[in-house]
Amino acid sequence: MGVAPHRFDPRETAEALFGAELRARRKAAGLSLRQLAPLLLVSHDLLARIEKAERRPQPDFIDRVDHVLGADGDLRQLAEPFTQVARQRTLPISLEPDSAEPSLRDLIADVRAADHTMAARQLDELVAHANAAEAVVSRVEEDERTPLLRAIAEAHQLSGWMLFDRGSVALAERSFTNARRIANRADALDLIAFVGGPNSSFMSTWCGDPAQGAEQAYASLSWARRSGNRRLTAFVTTMAARAHARMGEAALCKQMLDDAETELSRHRPDGPDPVWLEVFDDAALAGHRGSCLLALGQPRQAIESLREQDSTSPTVFVRNRTIWQLEQAEAQLRTGEHDVAAATVEQALDYVAVDSITPRVVRMFRSIDLKLRACGDPAVAATTDRLEVFIGACV
Repeated sequence: MGVAPHRFDPRETAEALFGAELRARRKAAGLSLRQLAPLLLVSHDLLARIEKAERRPQPDFIDRVDHVLGADGDLRQLAEPFTQVARQRTLPISLEPDSAEPSLRDLIADVRAADHTMAARQLDELVAHANAAEAVVSRVEEDERTPLLRAIAEAHQLSGWMLFDRGSVALAERSFTNARRIANRADALDLIAFVGGPNSSFMSTWCGDPAQGAEQAYASLSWARRSGNRRLTAFVTTMAARAHARMGEAALCKQMLDDAETELSRHRPDGPDPVWLEVFDDAALAGHRGSCLLALGQPRQAIESLREQDSTSPTVFVRNRTIWQLEQAEAQLRTGEHDVAAATVEQALDYVAVDSITPRVVRMFRSIDLKLRACGDPAVAATTDRLEVFIGACV
């Protein structure tokens, strides 16, 4: 069986969402590509490629199209993630050798708990503490270095994840690289696998490069197996499944999901798992299975798995549950259940707070808003009106 063509998805990148919004506004204005292109001083071919996220628009184009389509700055705002140079602030933090690890651990615990609800605000502080802790490693007693190095690696991993969730992919990969480097120094096989699989691999797949995502997942799988943690092995294996699903490779995806289920069922830890593994359990596996089925064009089966996730997931994981609710709504739209999809979106809106939602999840709300509007069903009008207010408050 050949590889299925990749489905254009506005959720993947800021460029993809910009293109989808541009196309929706062009159609709403009753303009064809050939009619709009001369007004923007570009060819209709270039305009089409920008709409498909095959070309990144330049700042002057963004200003023109925002003006011509009367977007009142909305298109300019959508373009900010790829037009503004991503930078991180450097905070003046210093740590003492004897207090570096507990200080960093306390901060990681606070940030991780808040990040699950998308309410974390200490990204710059976290990075600064990780760098300050690394600066004192050589002054720490030798038998205390490995725990400190593990904490530093975890801090870089967490900061990378937060950066990805906020749309700064290049900075996220830099943090993941630092996390892998430090984890190698600590000989922390589990952290190496975690950073490469559920972080770098997932980010690559989400951002439209599932081939790289699969490569990263399989490389991480060997480290996960060597770590001896079956729950971690199941998590990394699931990332391979996500990549195969995005490439349309149904048989390989199913094999990886079945392997992950087997590994998770056989997990018998000698002690508590690392805190960062708590995000992956049977409910999460059901959610990932639903995402895979949706990517493979099997929306009815996806709905079943996503409902299982929604009914069993711990309430603390607000972001994950919200994302999977929106994917469930997309699956319902594909099966023609417009009113049911709108009800699912309403549940997602009830579940999140405007002041804590991250840019990646805002993109998902924008994406489902575009799809609800495109279905042209009056039954969803109240939901799209609510989405418009919600998205406006988020930005």
